[in-house]
Amino acid sequence: MMKKIIALFLAAGLLSALPLQAQDINNLTPEQQKQLLTLLLKQQQGGLQLPPAALPAAANNGLPQRTEASLAAEFNQFPTLTQGVQFERFRDGFAINGQRYIDAEGKITAYAVDAQSGDFTYLAETHPGEYVLKAGRAMTQSEPVTIATAQKQGMIWQVTAVTGKKFNGYRLIPSSRGFVIARDNTGFRYIPGSGSTNIVAPEEFSIAALQNGDIANTGYILLERTPTSNGTQPGNSLGALFSAVQSLGSVVGVGRKEDYALLNMQNSRMVPVNISLESKQVQVMSACKQKNFLIAKCAQMESFESAFEPNGTRNMSHYFWRINWFNVPGRPVLVSQEGGLGKVTATDLNSGKKVVLFERALGIASFAATQDAHGKINVTAQMGFSSESRQDVVALLDSLPNVAETAAVN
Repeated sequence: MMKKIIALFLAAGLLSALPLQAQDINNLTPEQQKQLLTLLLKQQQGGLQLPPAALPAAANNGLPQRTEASLAAEFNQFPTLTQGVQFERFRDGFAINGQRYIDAEGKITAYAVDAQSGDFTYLAETHPGEYVLKAGRAMTQSEPVTIATAQKQGMIWQVTAVTGKKFNGYRLIPSSRGFVIARDNTGFRYIPGSGSTNIVAPEEFSIAALQNGDIANTGYILLERTPTSNGTQPGNSLGALFSAVQSLGSVVGVGRKEDYALLNMQNSRMVPVNISLESKQVQVMSACKQKNFLIAKCAQMESFESAFEPNGTRNMSHYFWRINWFNVPGRPVLVSQEGGLGKVTATDLNSGKKVVLFERALGIASFAATQDAHGKINVTAQMGFSSESRQDVVALLDSLPNVAETAAVN
């Protein structure tokens, strides 16, 4: 305990000597950055007073401070859509019914949308390391509303809502209305006009960095098992071997390795997802020498997490593409590729019923799940040399047999 106290005061001393330039914060080691976040949280709670130079000021772009009531009134002025819209993903921005949407202030780096209400929230980088969060509604003449500004310094996000409320964490995740700021297994969900609520997940999980689902309207958020809790920590060769065997079994569809789960933020109910942590890695070979036309011998291989392959295509083993969840009024639905690559299933998150949408013994190379303007969930899968589609997943959930092994656990 004494060592921790000394470390915190050393960190405080180090930080007090730092100039305010963001690049100096970026040069801190990951451990020093974690100490900085701890100090920021203690200072925010009034438990530790730091020198002014220790805390870089979050940019507010000159925005006047607002109240939650005024934000709620502005959002209530958005007209209600008579039907939903079709969103499409792009690297900078998104498309609404085929029309590209971009922001004049900066590149859109992350966003979340709701096809039924037309609501969207996005994060735009206005200057290196500085961002603005805006929320709006598609197919209206109303401009999006700025709800917060943010700075990223190293691994730390500092977010300031236009109401003046401040948040600190490791991950900033937009939802279709508002955002989530996450640490490890805890975080905050902020809804403009309503304020913030706490998110607390089990200790063995963290809030996943990438979310390919409707957090705002389903009330579910994706969790990822913390690597040190599944026996893969350094020095535990037996645990690492056991984890590798489990992962191999999960990839080929034998056994279960539930390293992901959807958490209901209101009642803490969890729905396990049978996908392995190791599936998100991609490998890059280097120092290669061509032996013949077909074979090259490489001396080095680097493995790292990425939702995309080195050539820019989707890494379809990554959890981001394999776990999709949607809101059909009063009925959240999960579409996923679990337990290997041979099946794509749909799960009613309320009842736990699961049905098979596609099945192929040789594996399904890729699939895409979308929600159309009428709220129907449609899924297309690459089945060998041809593609197949399933329309209206909710109707299929009602008509196909239940294949769930166990009900979702609390």
